[in-house]
Amino acid sequence: MTWPILGTFNVVARVWTLLGSTSRRRARRLTDSDTARQARQAAEARLRAIAHAYAESTPLVLRLLVIEDHYTRGMVGWDLFTPITPAYQVSCWMRLTAYYSSPLPPAETITRILDTGKQTLSGIPFTHNTAREDGRGELTHAGHTLTWDQPGSSAPEPEQPANAYRFVCEPPAASVGGIRRRYGTVFALSLPPGDYYRIPR
Repeated sequence: MTWPILGTFNVVARVWTLLGSTSRRRARRLTDSDTARQARQAAEARLRAIAHAYAESTPLVLRLLVIEDHYTRGMVGWDLFTPITPAYQVSCWMRLTAYYSSPLPPAETITRILDTGKQTLSGIPFTHNTAREDGRGELTHAGHTLTWDQPGSSAPEPEQPANAYRFVCEPPAASVGGIRRRYGTVFALSLPPGDYYRIPR
């Protein structure tokens, strides 16, 4: 009796998952909507402003911007035999990584960044009190992560995720290796990814 019951449940579960989940076509249509596009533009403008703020107030010179844009469609899950309905039909989120060079040595560059962070309304979360460089080539605070080339450990080239809705490199011909060859040490700033558009079920 066990196998027929499990087989029936498997069929019911598949049908329920199909009916309760957001289809790929609908998720794409929602992501392409005017409302989503406006939210996307606002989110991207905010992230770009942060990346440019580093270049405007520190020795860092912006050389490459990489934007990853993703969406996740709502999928029914299961907790043993209990279906779990997704909270959203679709959820869109974005990540930005900026690559810089500096005319100053890395140690002096980091000191200048930490000095800038303590200024009122600087927008840079790194200060001498909140983020200390420990020799590993990384500063992390408030979701911002700044790394830079170290002996035997260099910033990798950005790779386009297979499931990205949108992937932008500016300028398109730039590369991390090219920045390194021309300007020396590469500094990579990763900003915290954030949801910018959601549609509840």
